[in-house]
Amino acid sequence: MDDEESLQYLTLIPPPPLQINMTGAPETLVEDEEENRVTKGSLKGSPPTKFDGDRKMAKKFLNNFKTYKFLNQKNETMKVPANHVALALTFIKGEHVQDWAHEMMKTMEDRFESTLNPMLETNEYHWDYFEDAFRDTFTNTSEREDADNKLQTLHMKEGNLDQYIAEFNRLANLAKRNDEMRGLIPLF
Repeated sequence: MDDEESLQYLTLIPPPPLQINMTGAPETLVEDEEENRVTKGSLKGSPPTKFDGDRKMAKKFLNNFKTYKFLNQKNETMKVPANHVALALTFIKGEHVQDWAHEMMKTMEDRFESTLNPMLETNEYHWDYFEDAFRDTFTNTSEREDADNKLQTLHMKEGNLDQYIAEFNRLANLAKRNDEMRGLIPLF
């Protein structure tokens, strides 16, 4: 019996199955591919429509381009201010604006090639200069006065109060009269 007691029985228990979390790995891979495509690939969203020099469309063009730029901020093209300008210039086409766009590009190139004080393409000044020059050259300089004149003659049509209030607020904003509540009351 001593022999029997010294024998021990070994019961083989299979190891638990190896669990691999496949849900996390592909997502990370897909996210990396998406990030790579976004930053190195094509731009997202609708690009702004071509700007041909129409002053009434200048503000809209600039706002649409800024939205497009924001939407694509992770894209390499949009990470560099000089590239923002070059891209914006590709949307400025027409006989009335082509000389301005050419001069804007030449001015930026001159900043890069300056021997006295060369400017890096990553300097935000490129975009700030472009935006200021665009506004100075193309925005409707009488927009504020036009809105104020329309505000003076605005009347409610067909009893549509909501439409009247929306138009009143839009014109007051364009006329920069939001802070003049006392002056607006008689107009309302």
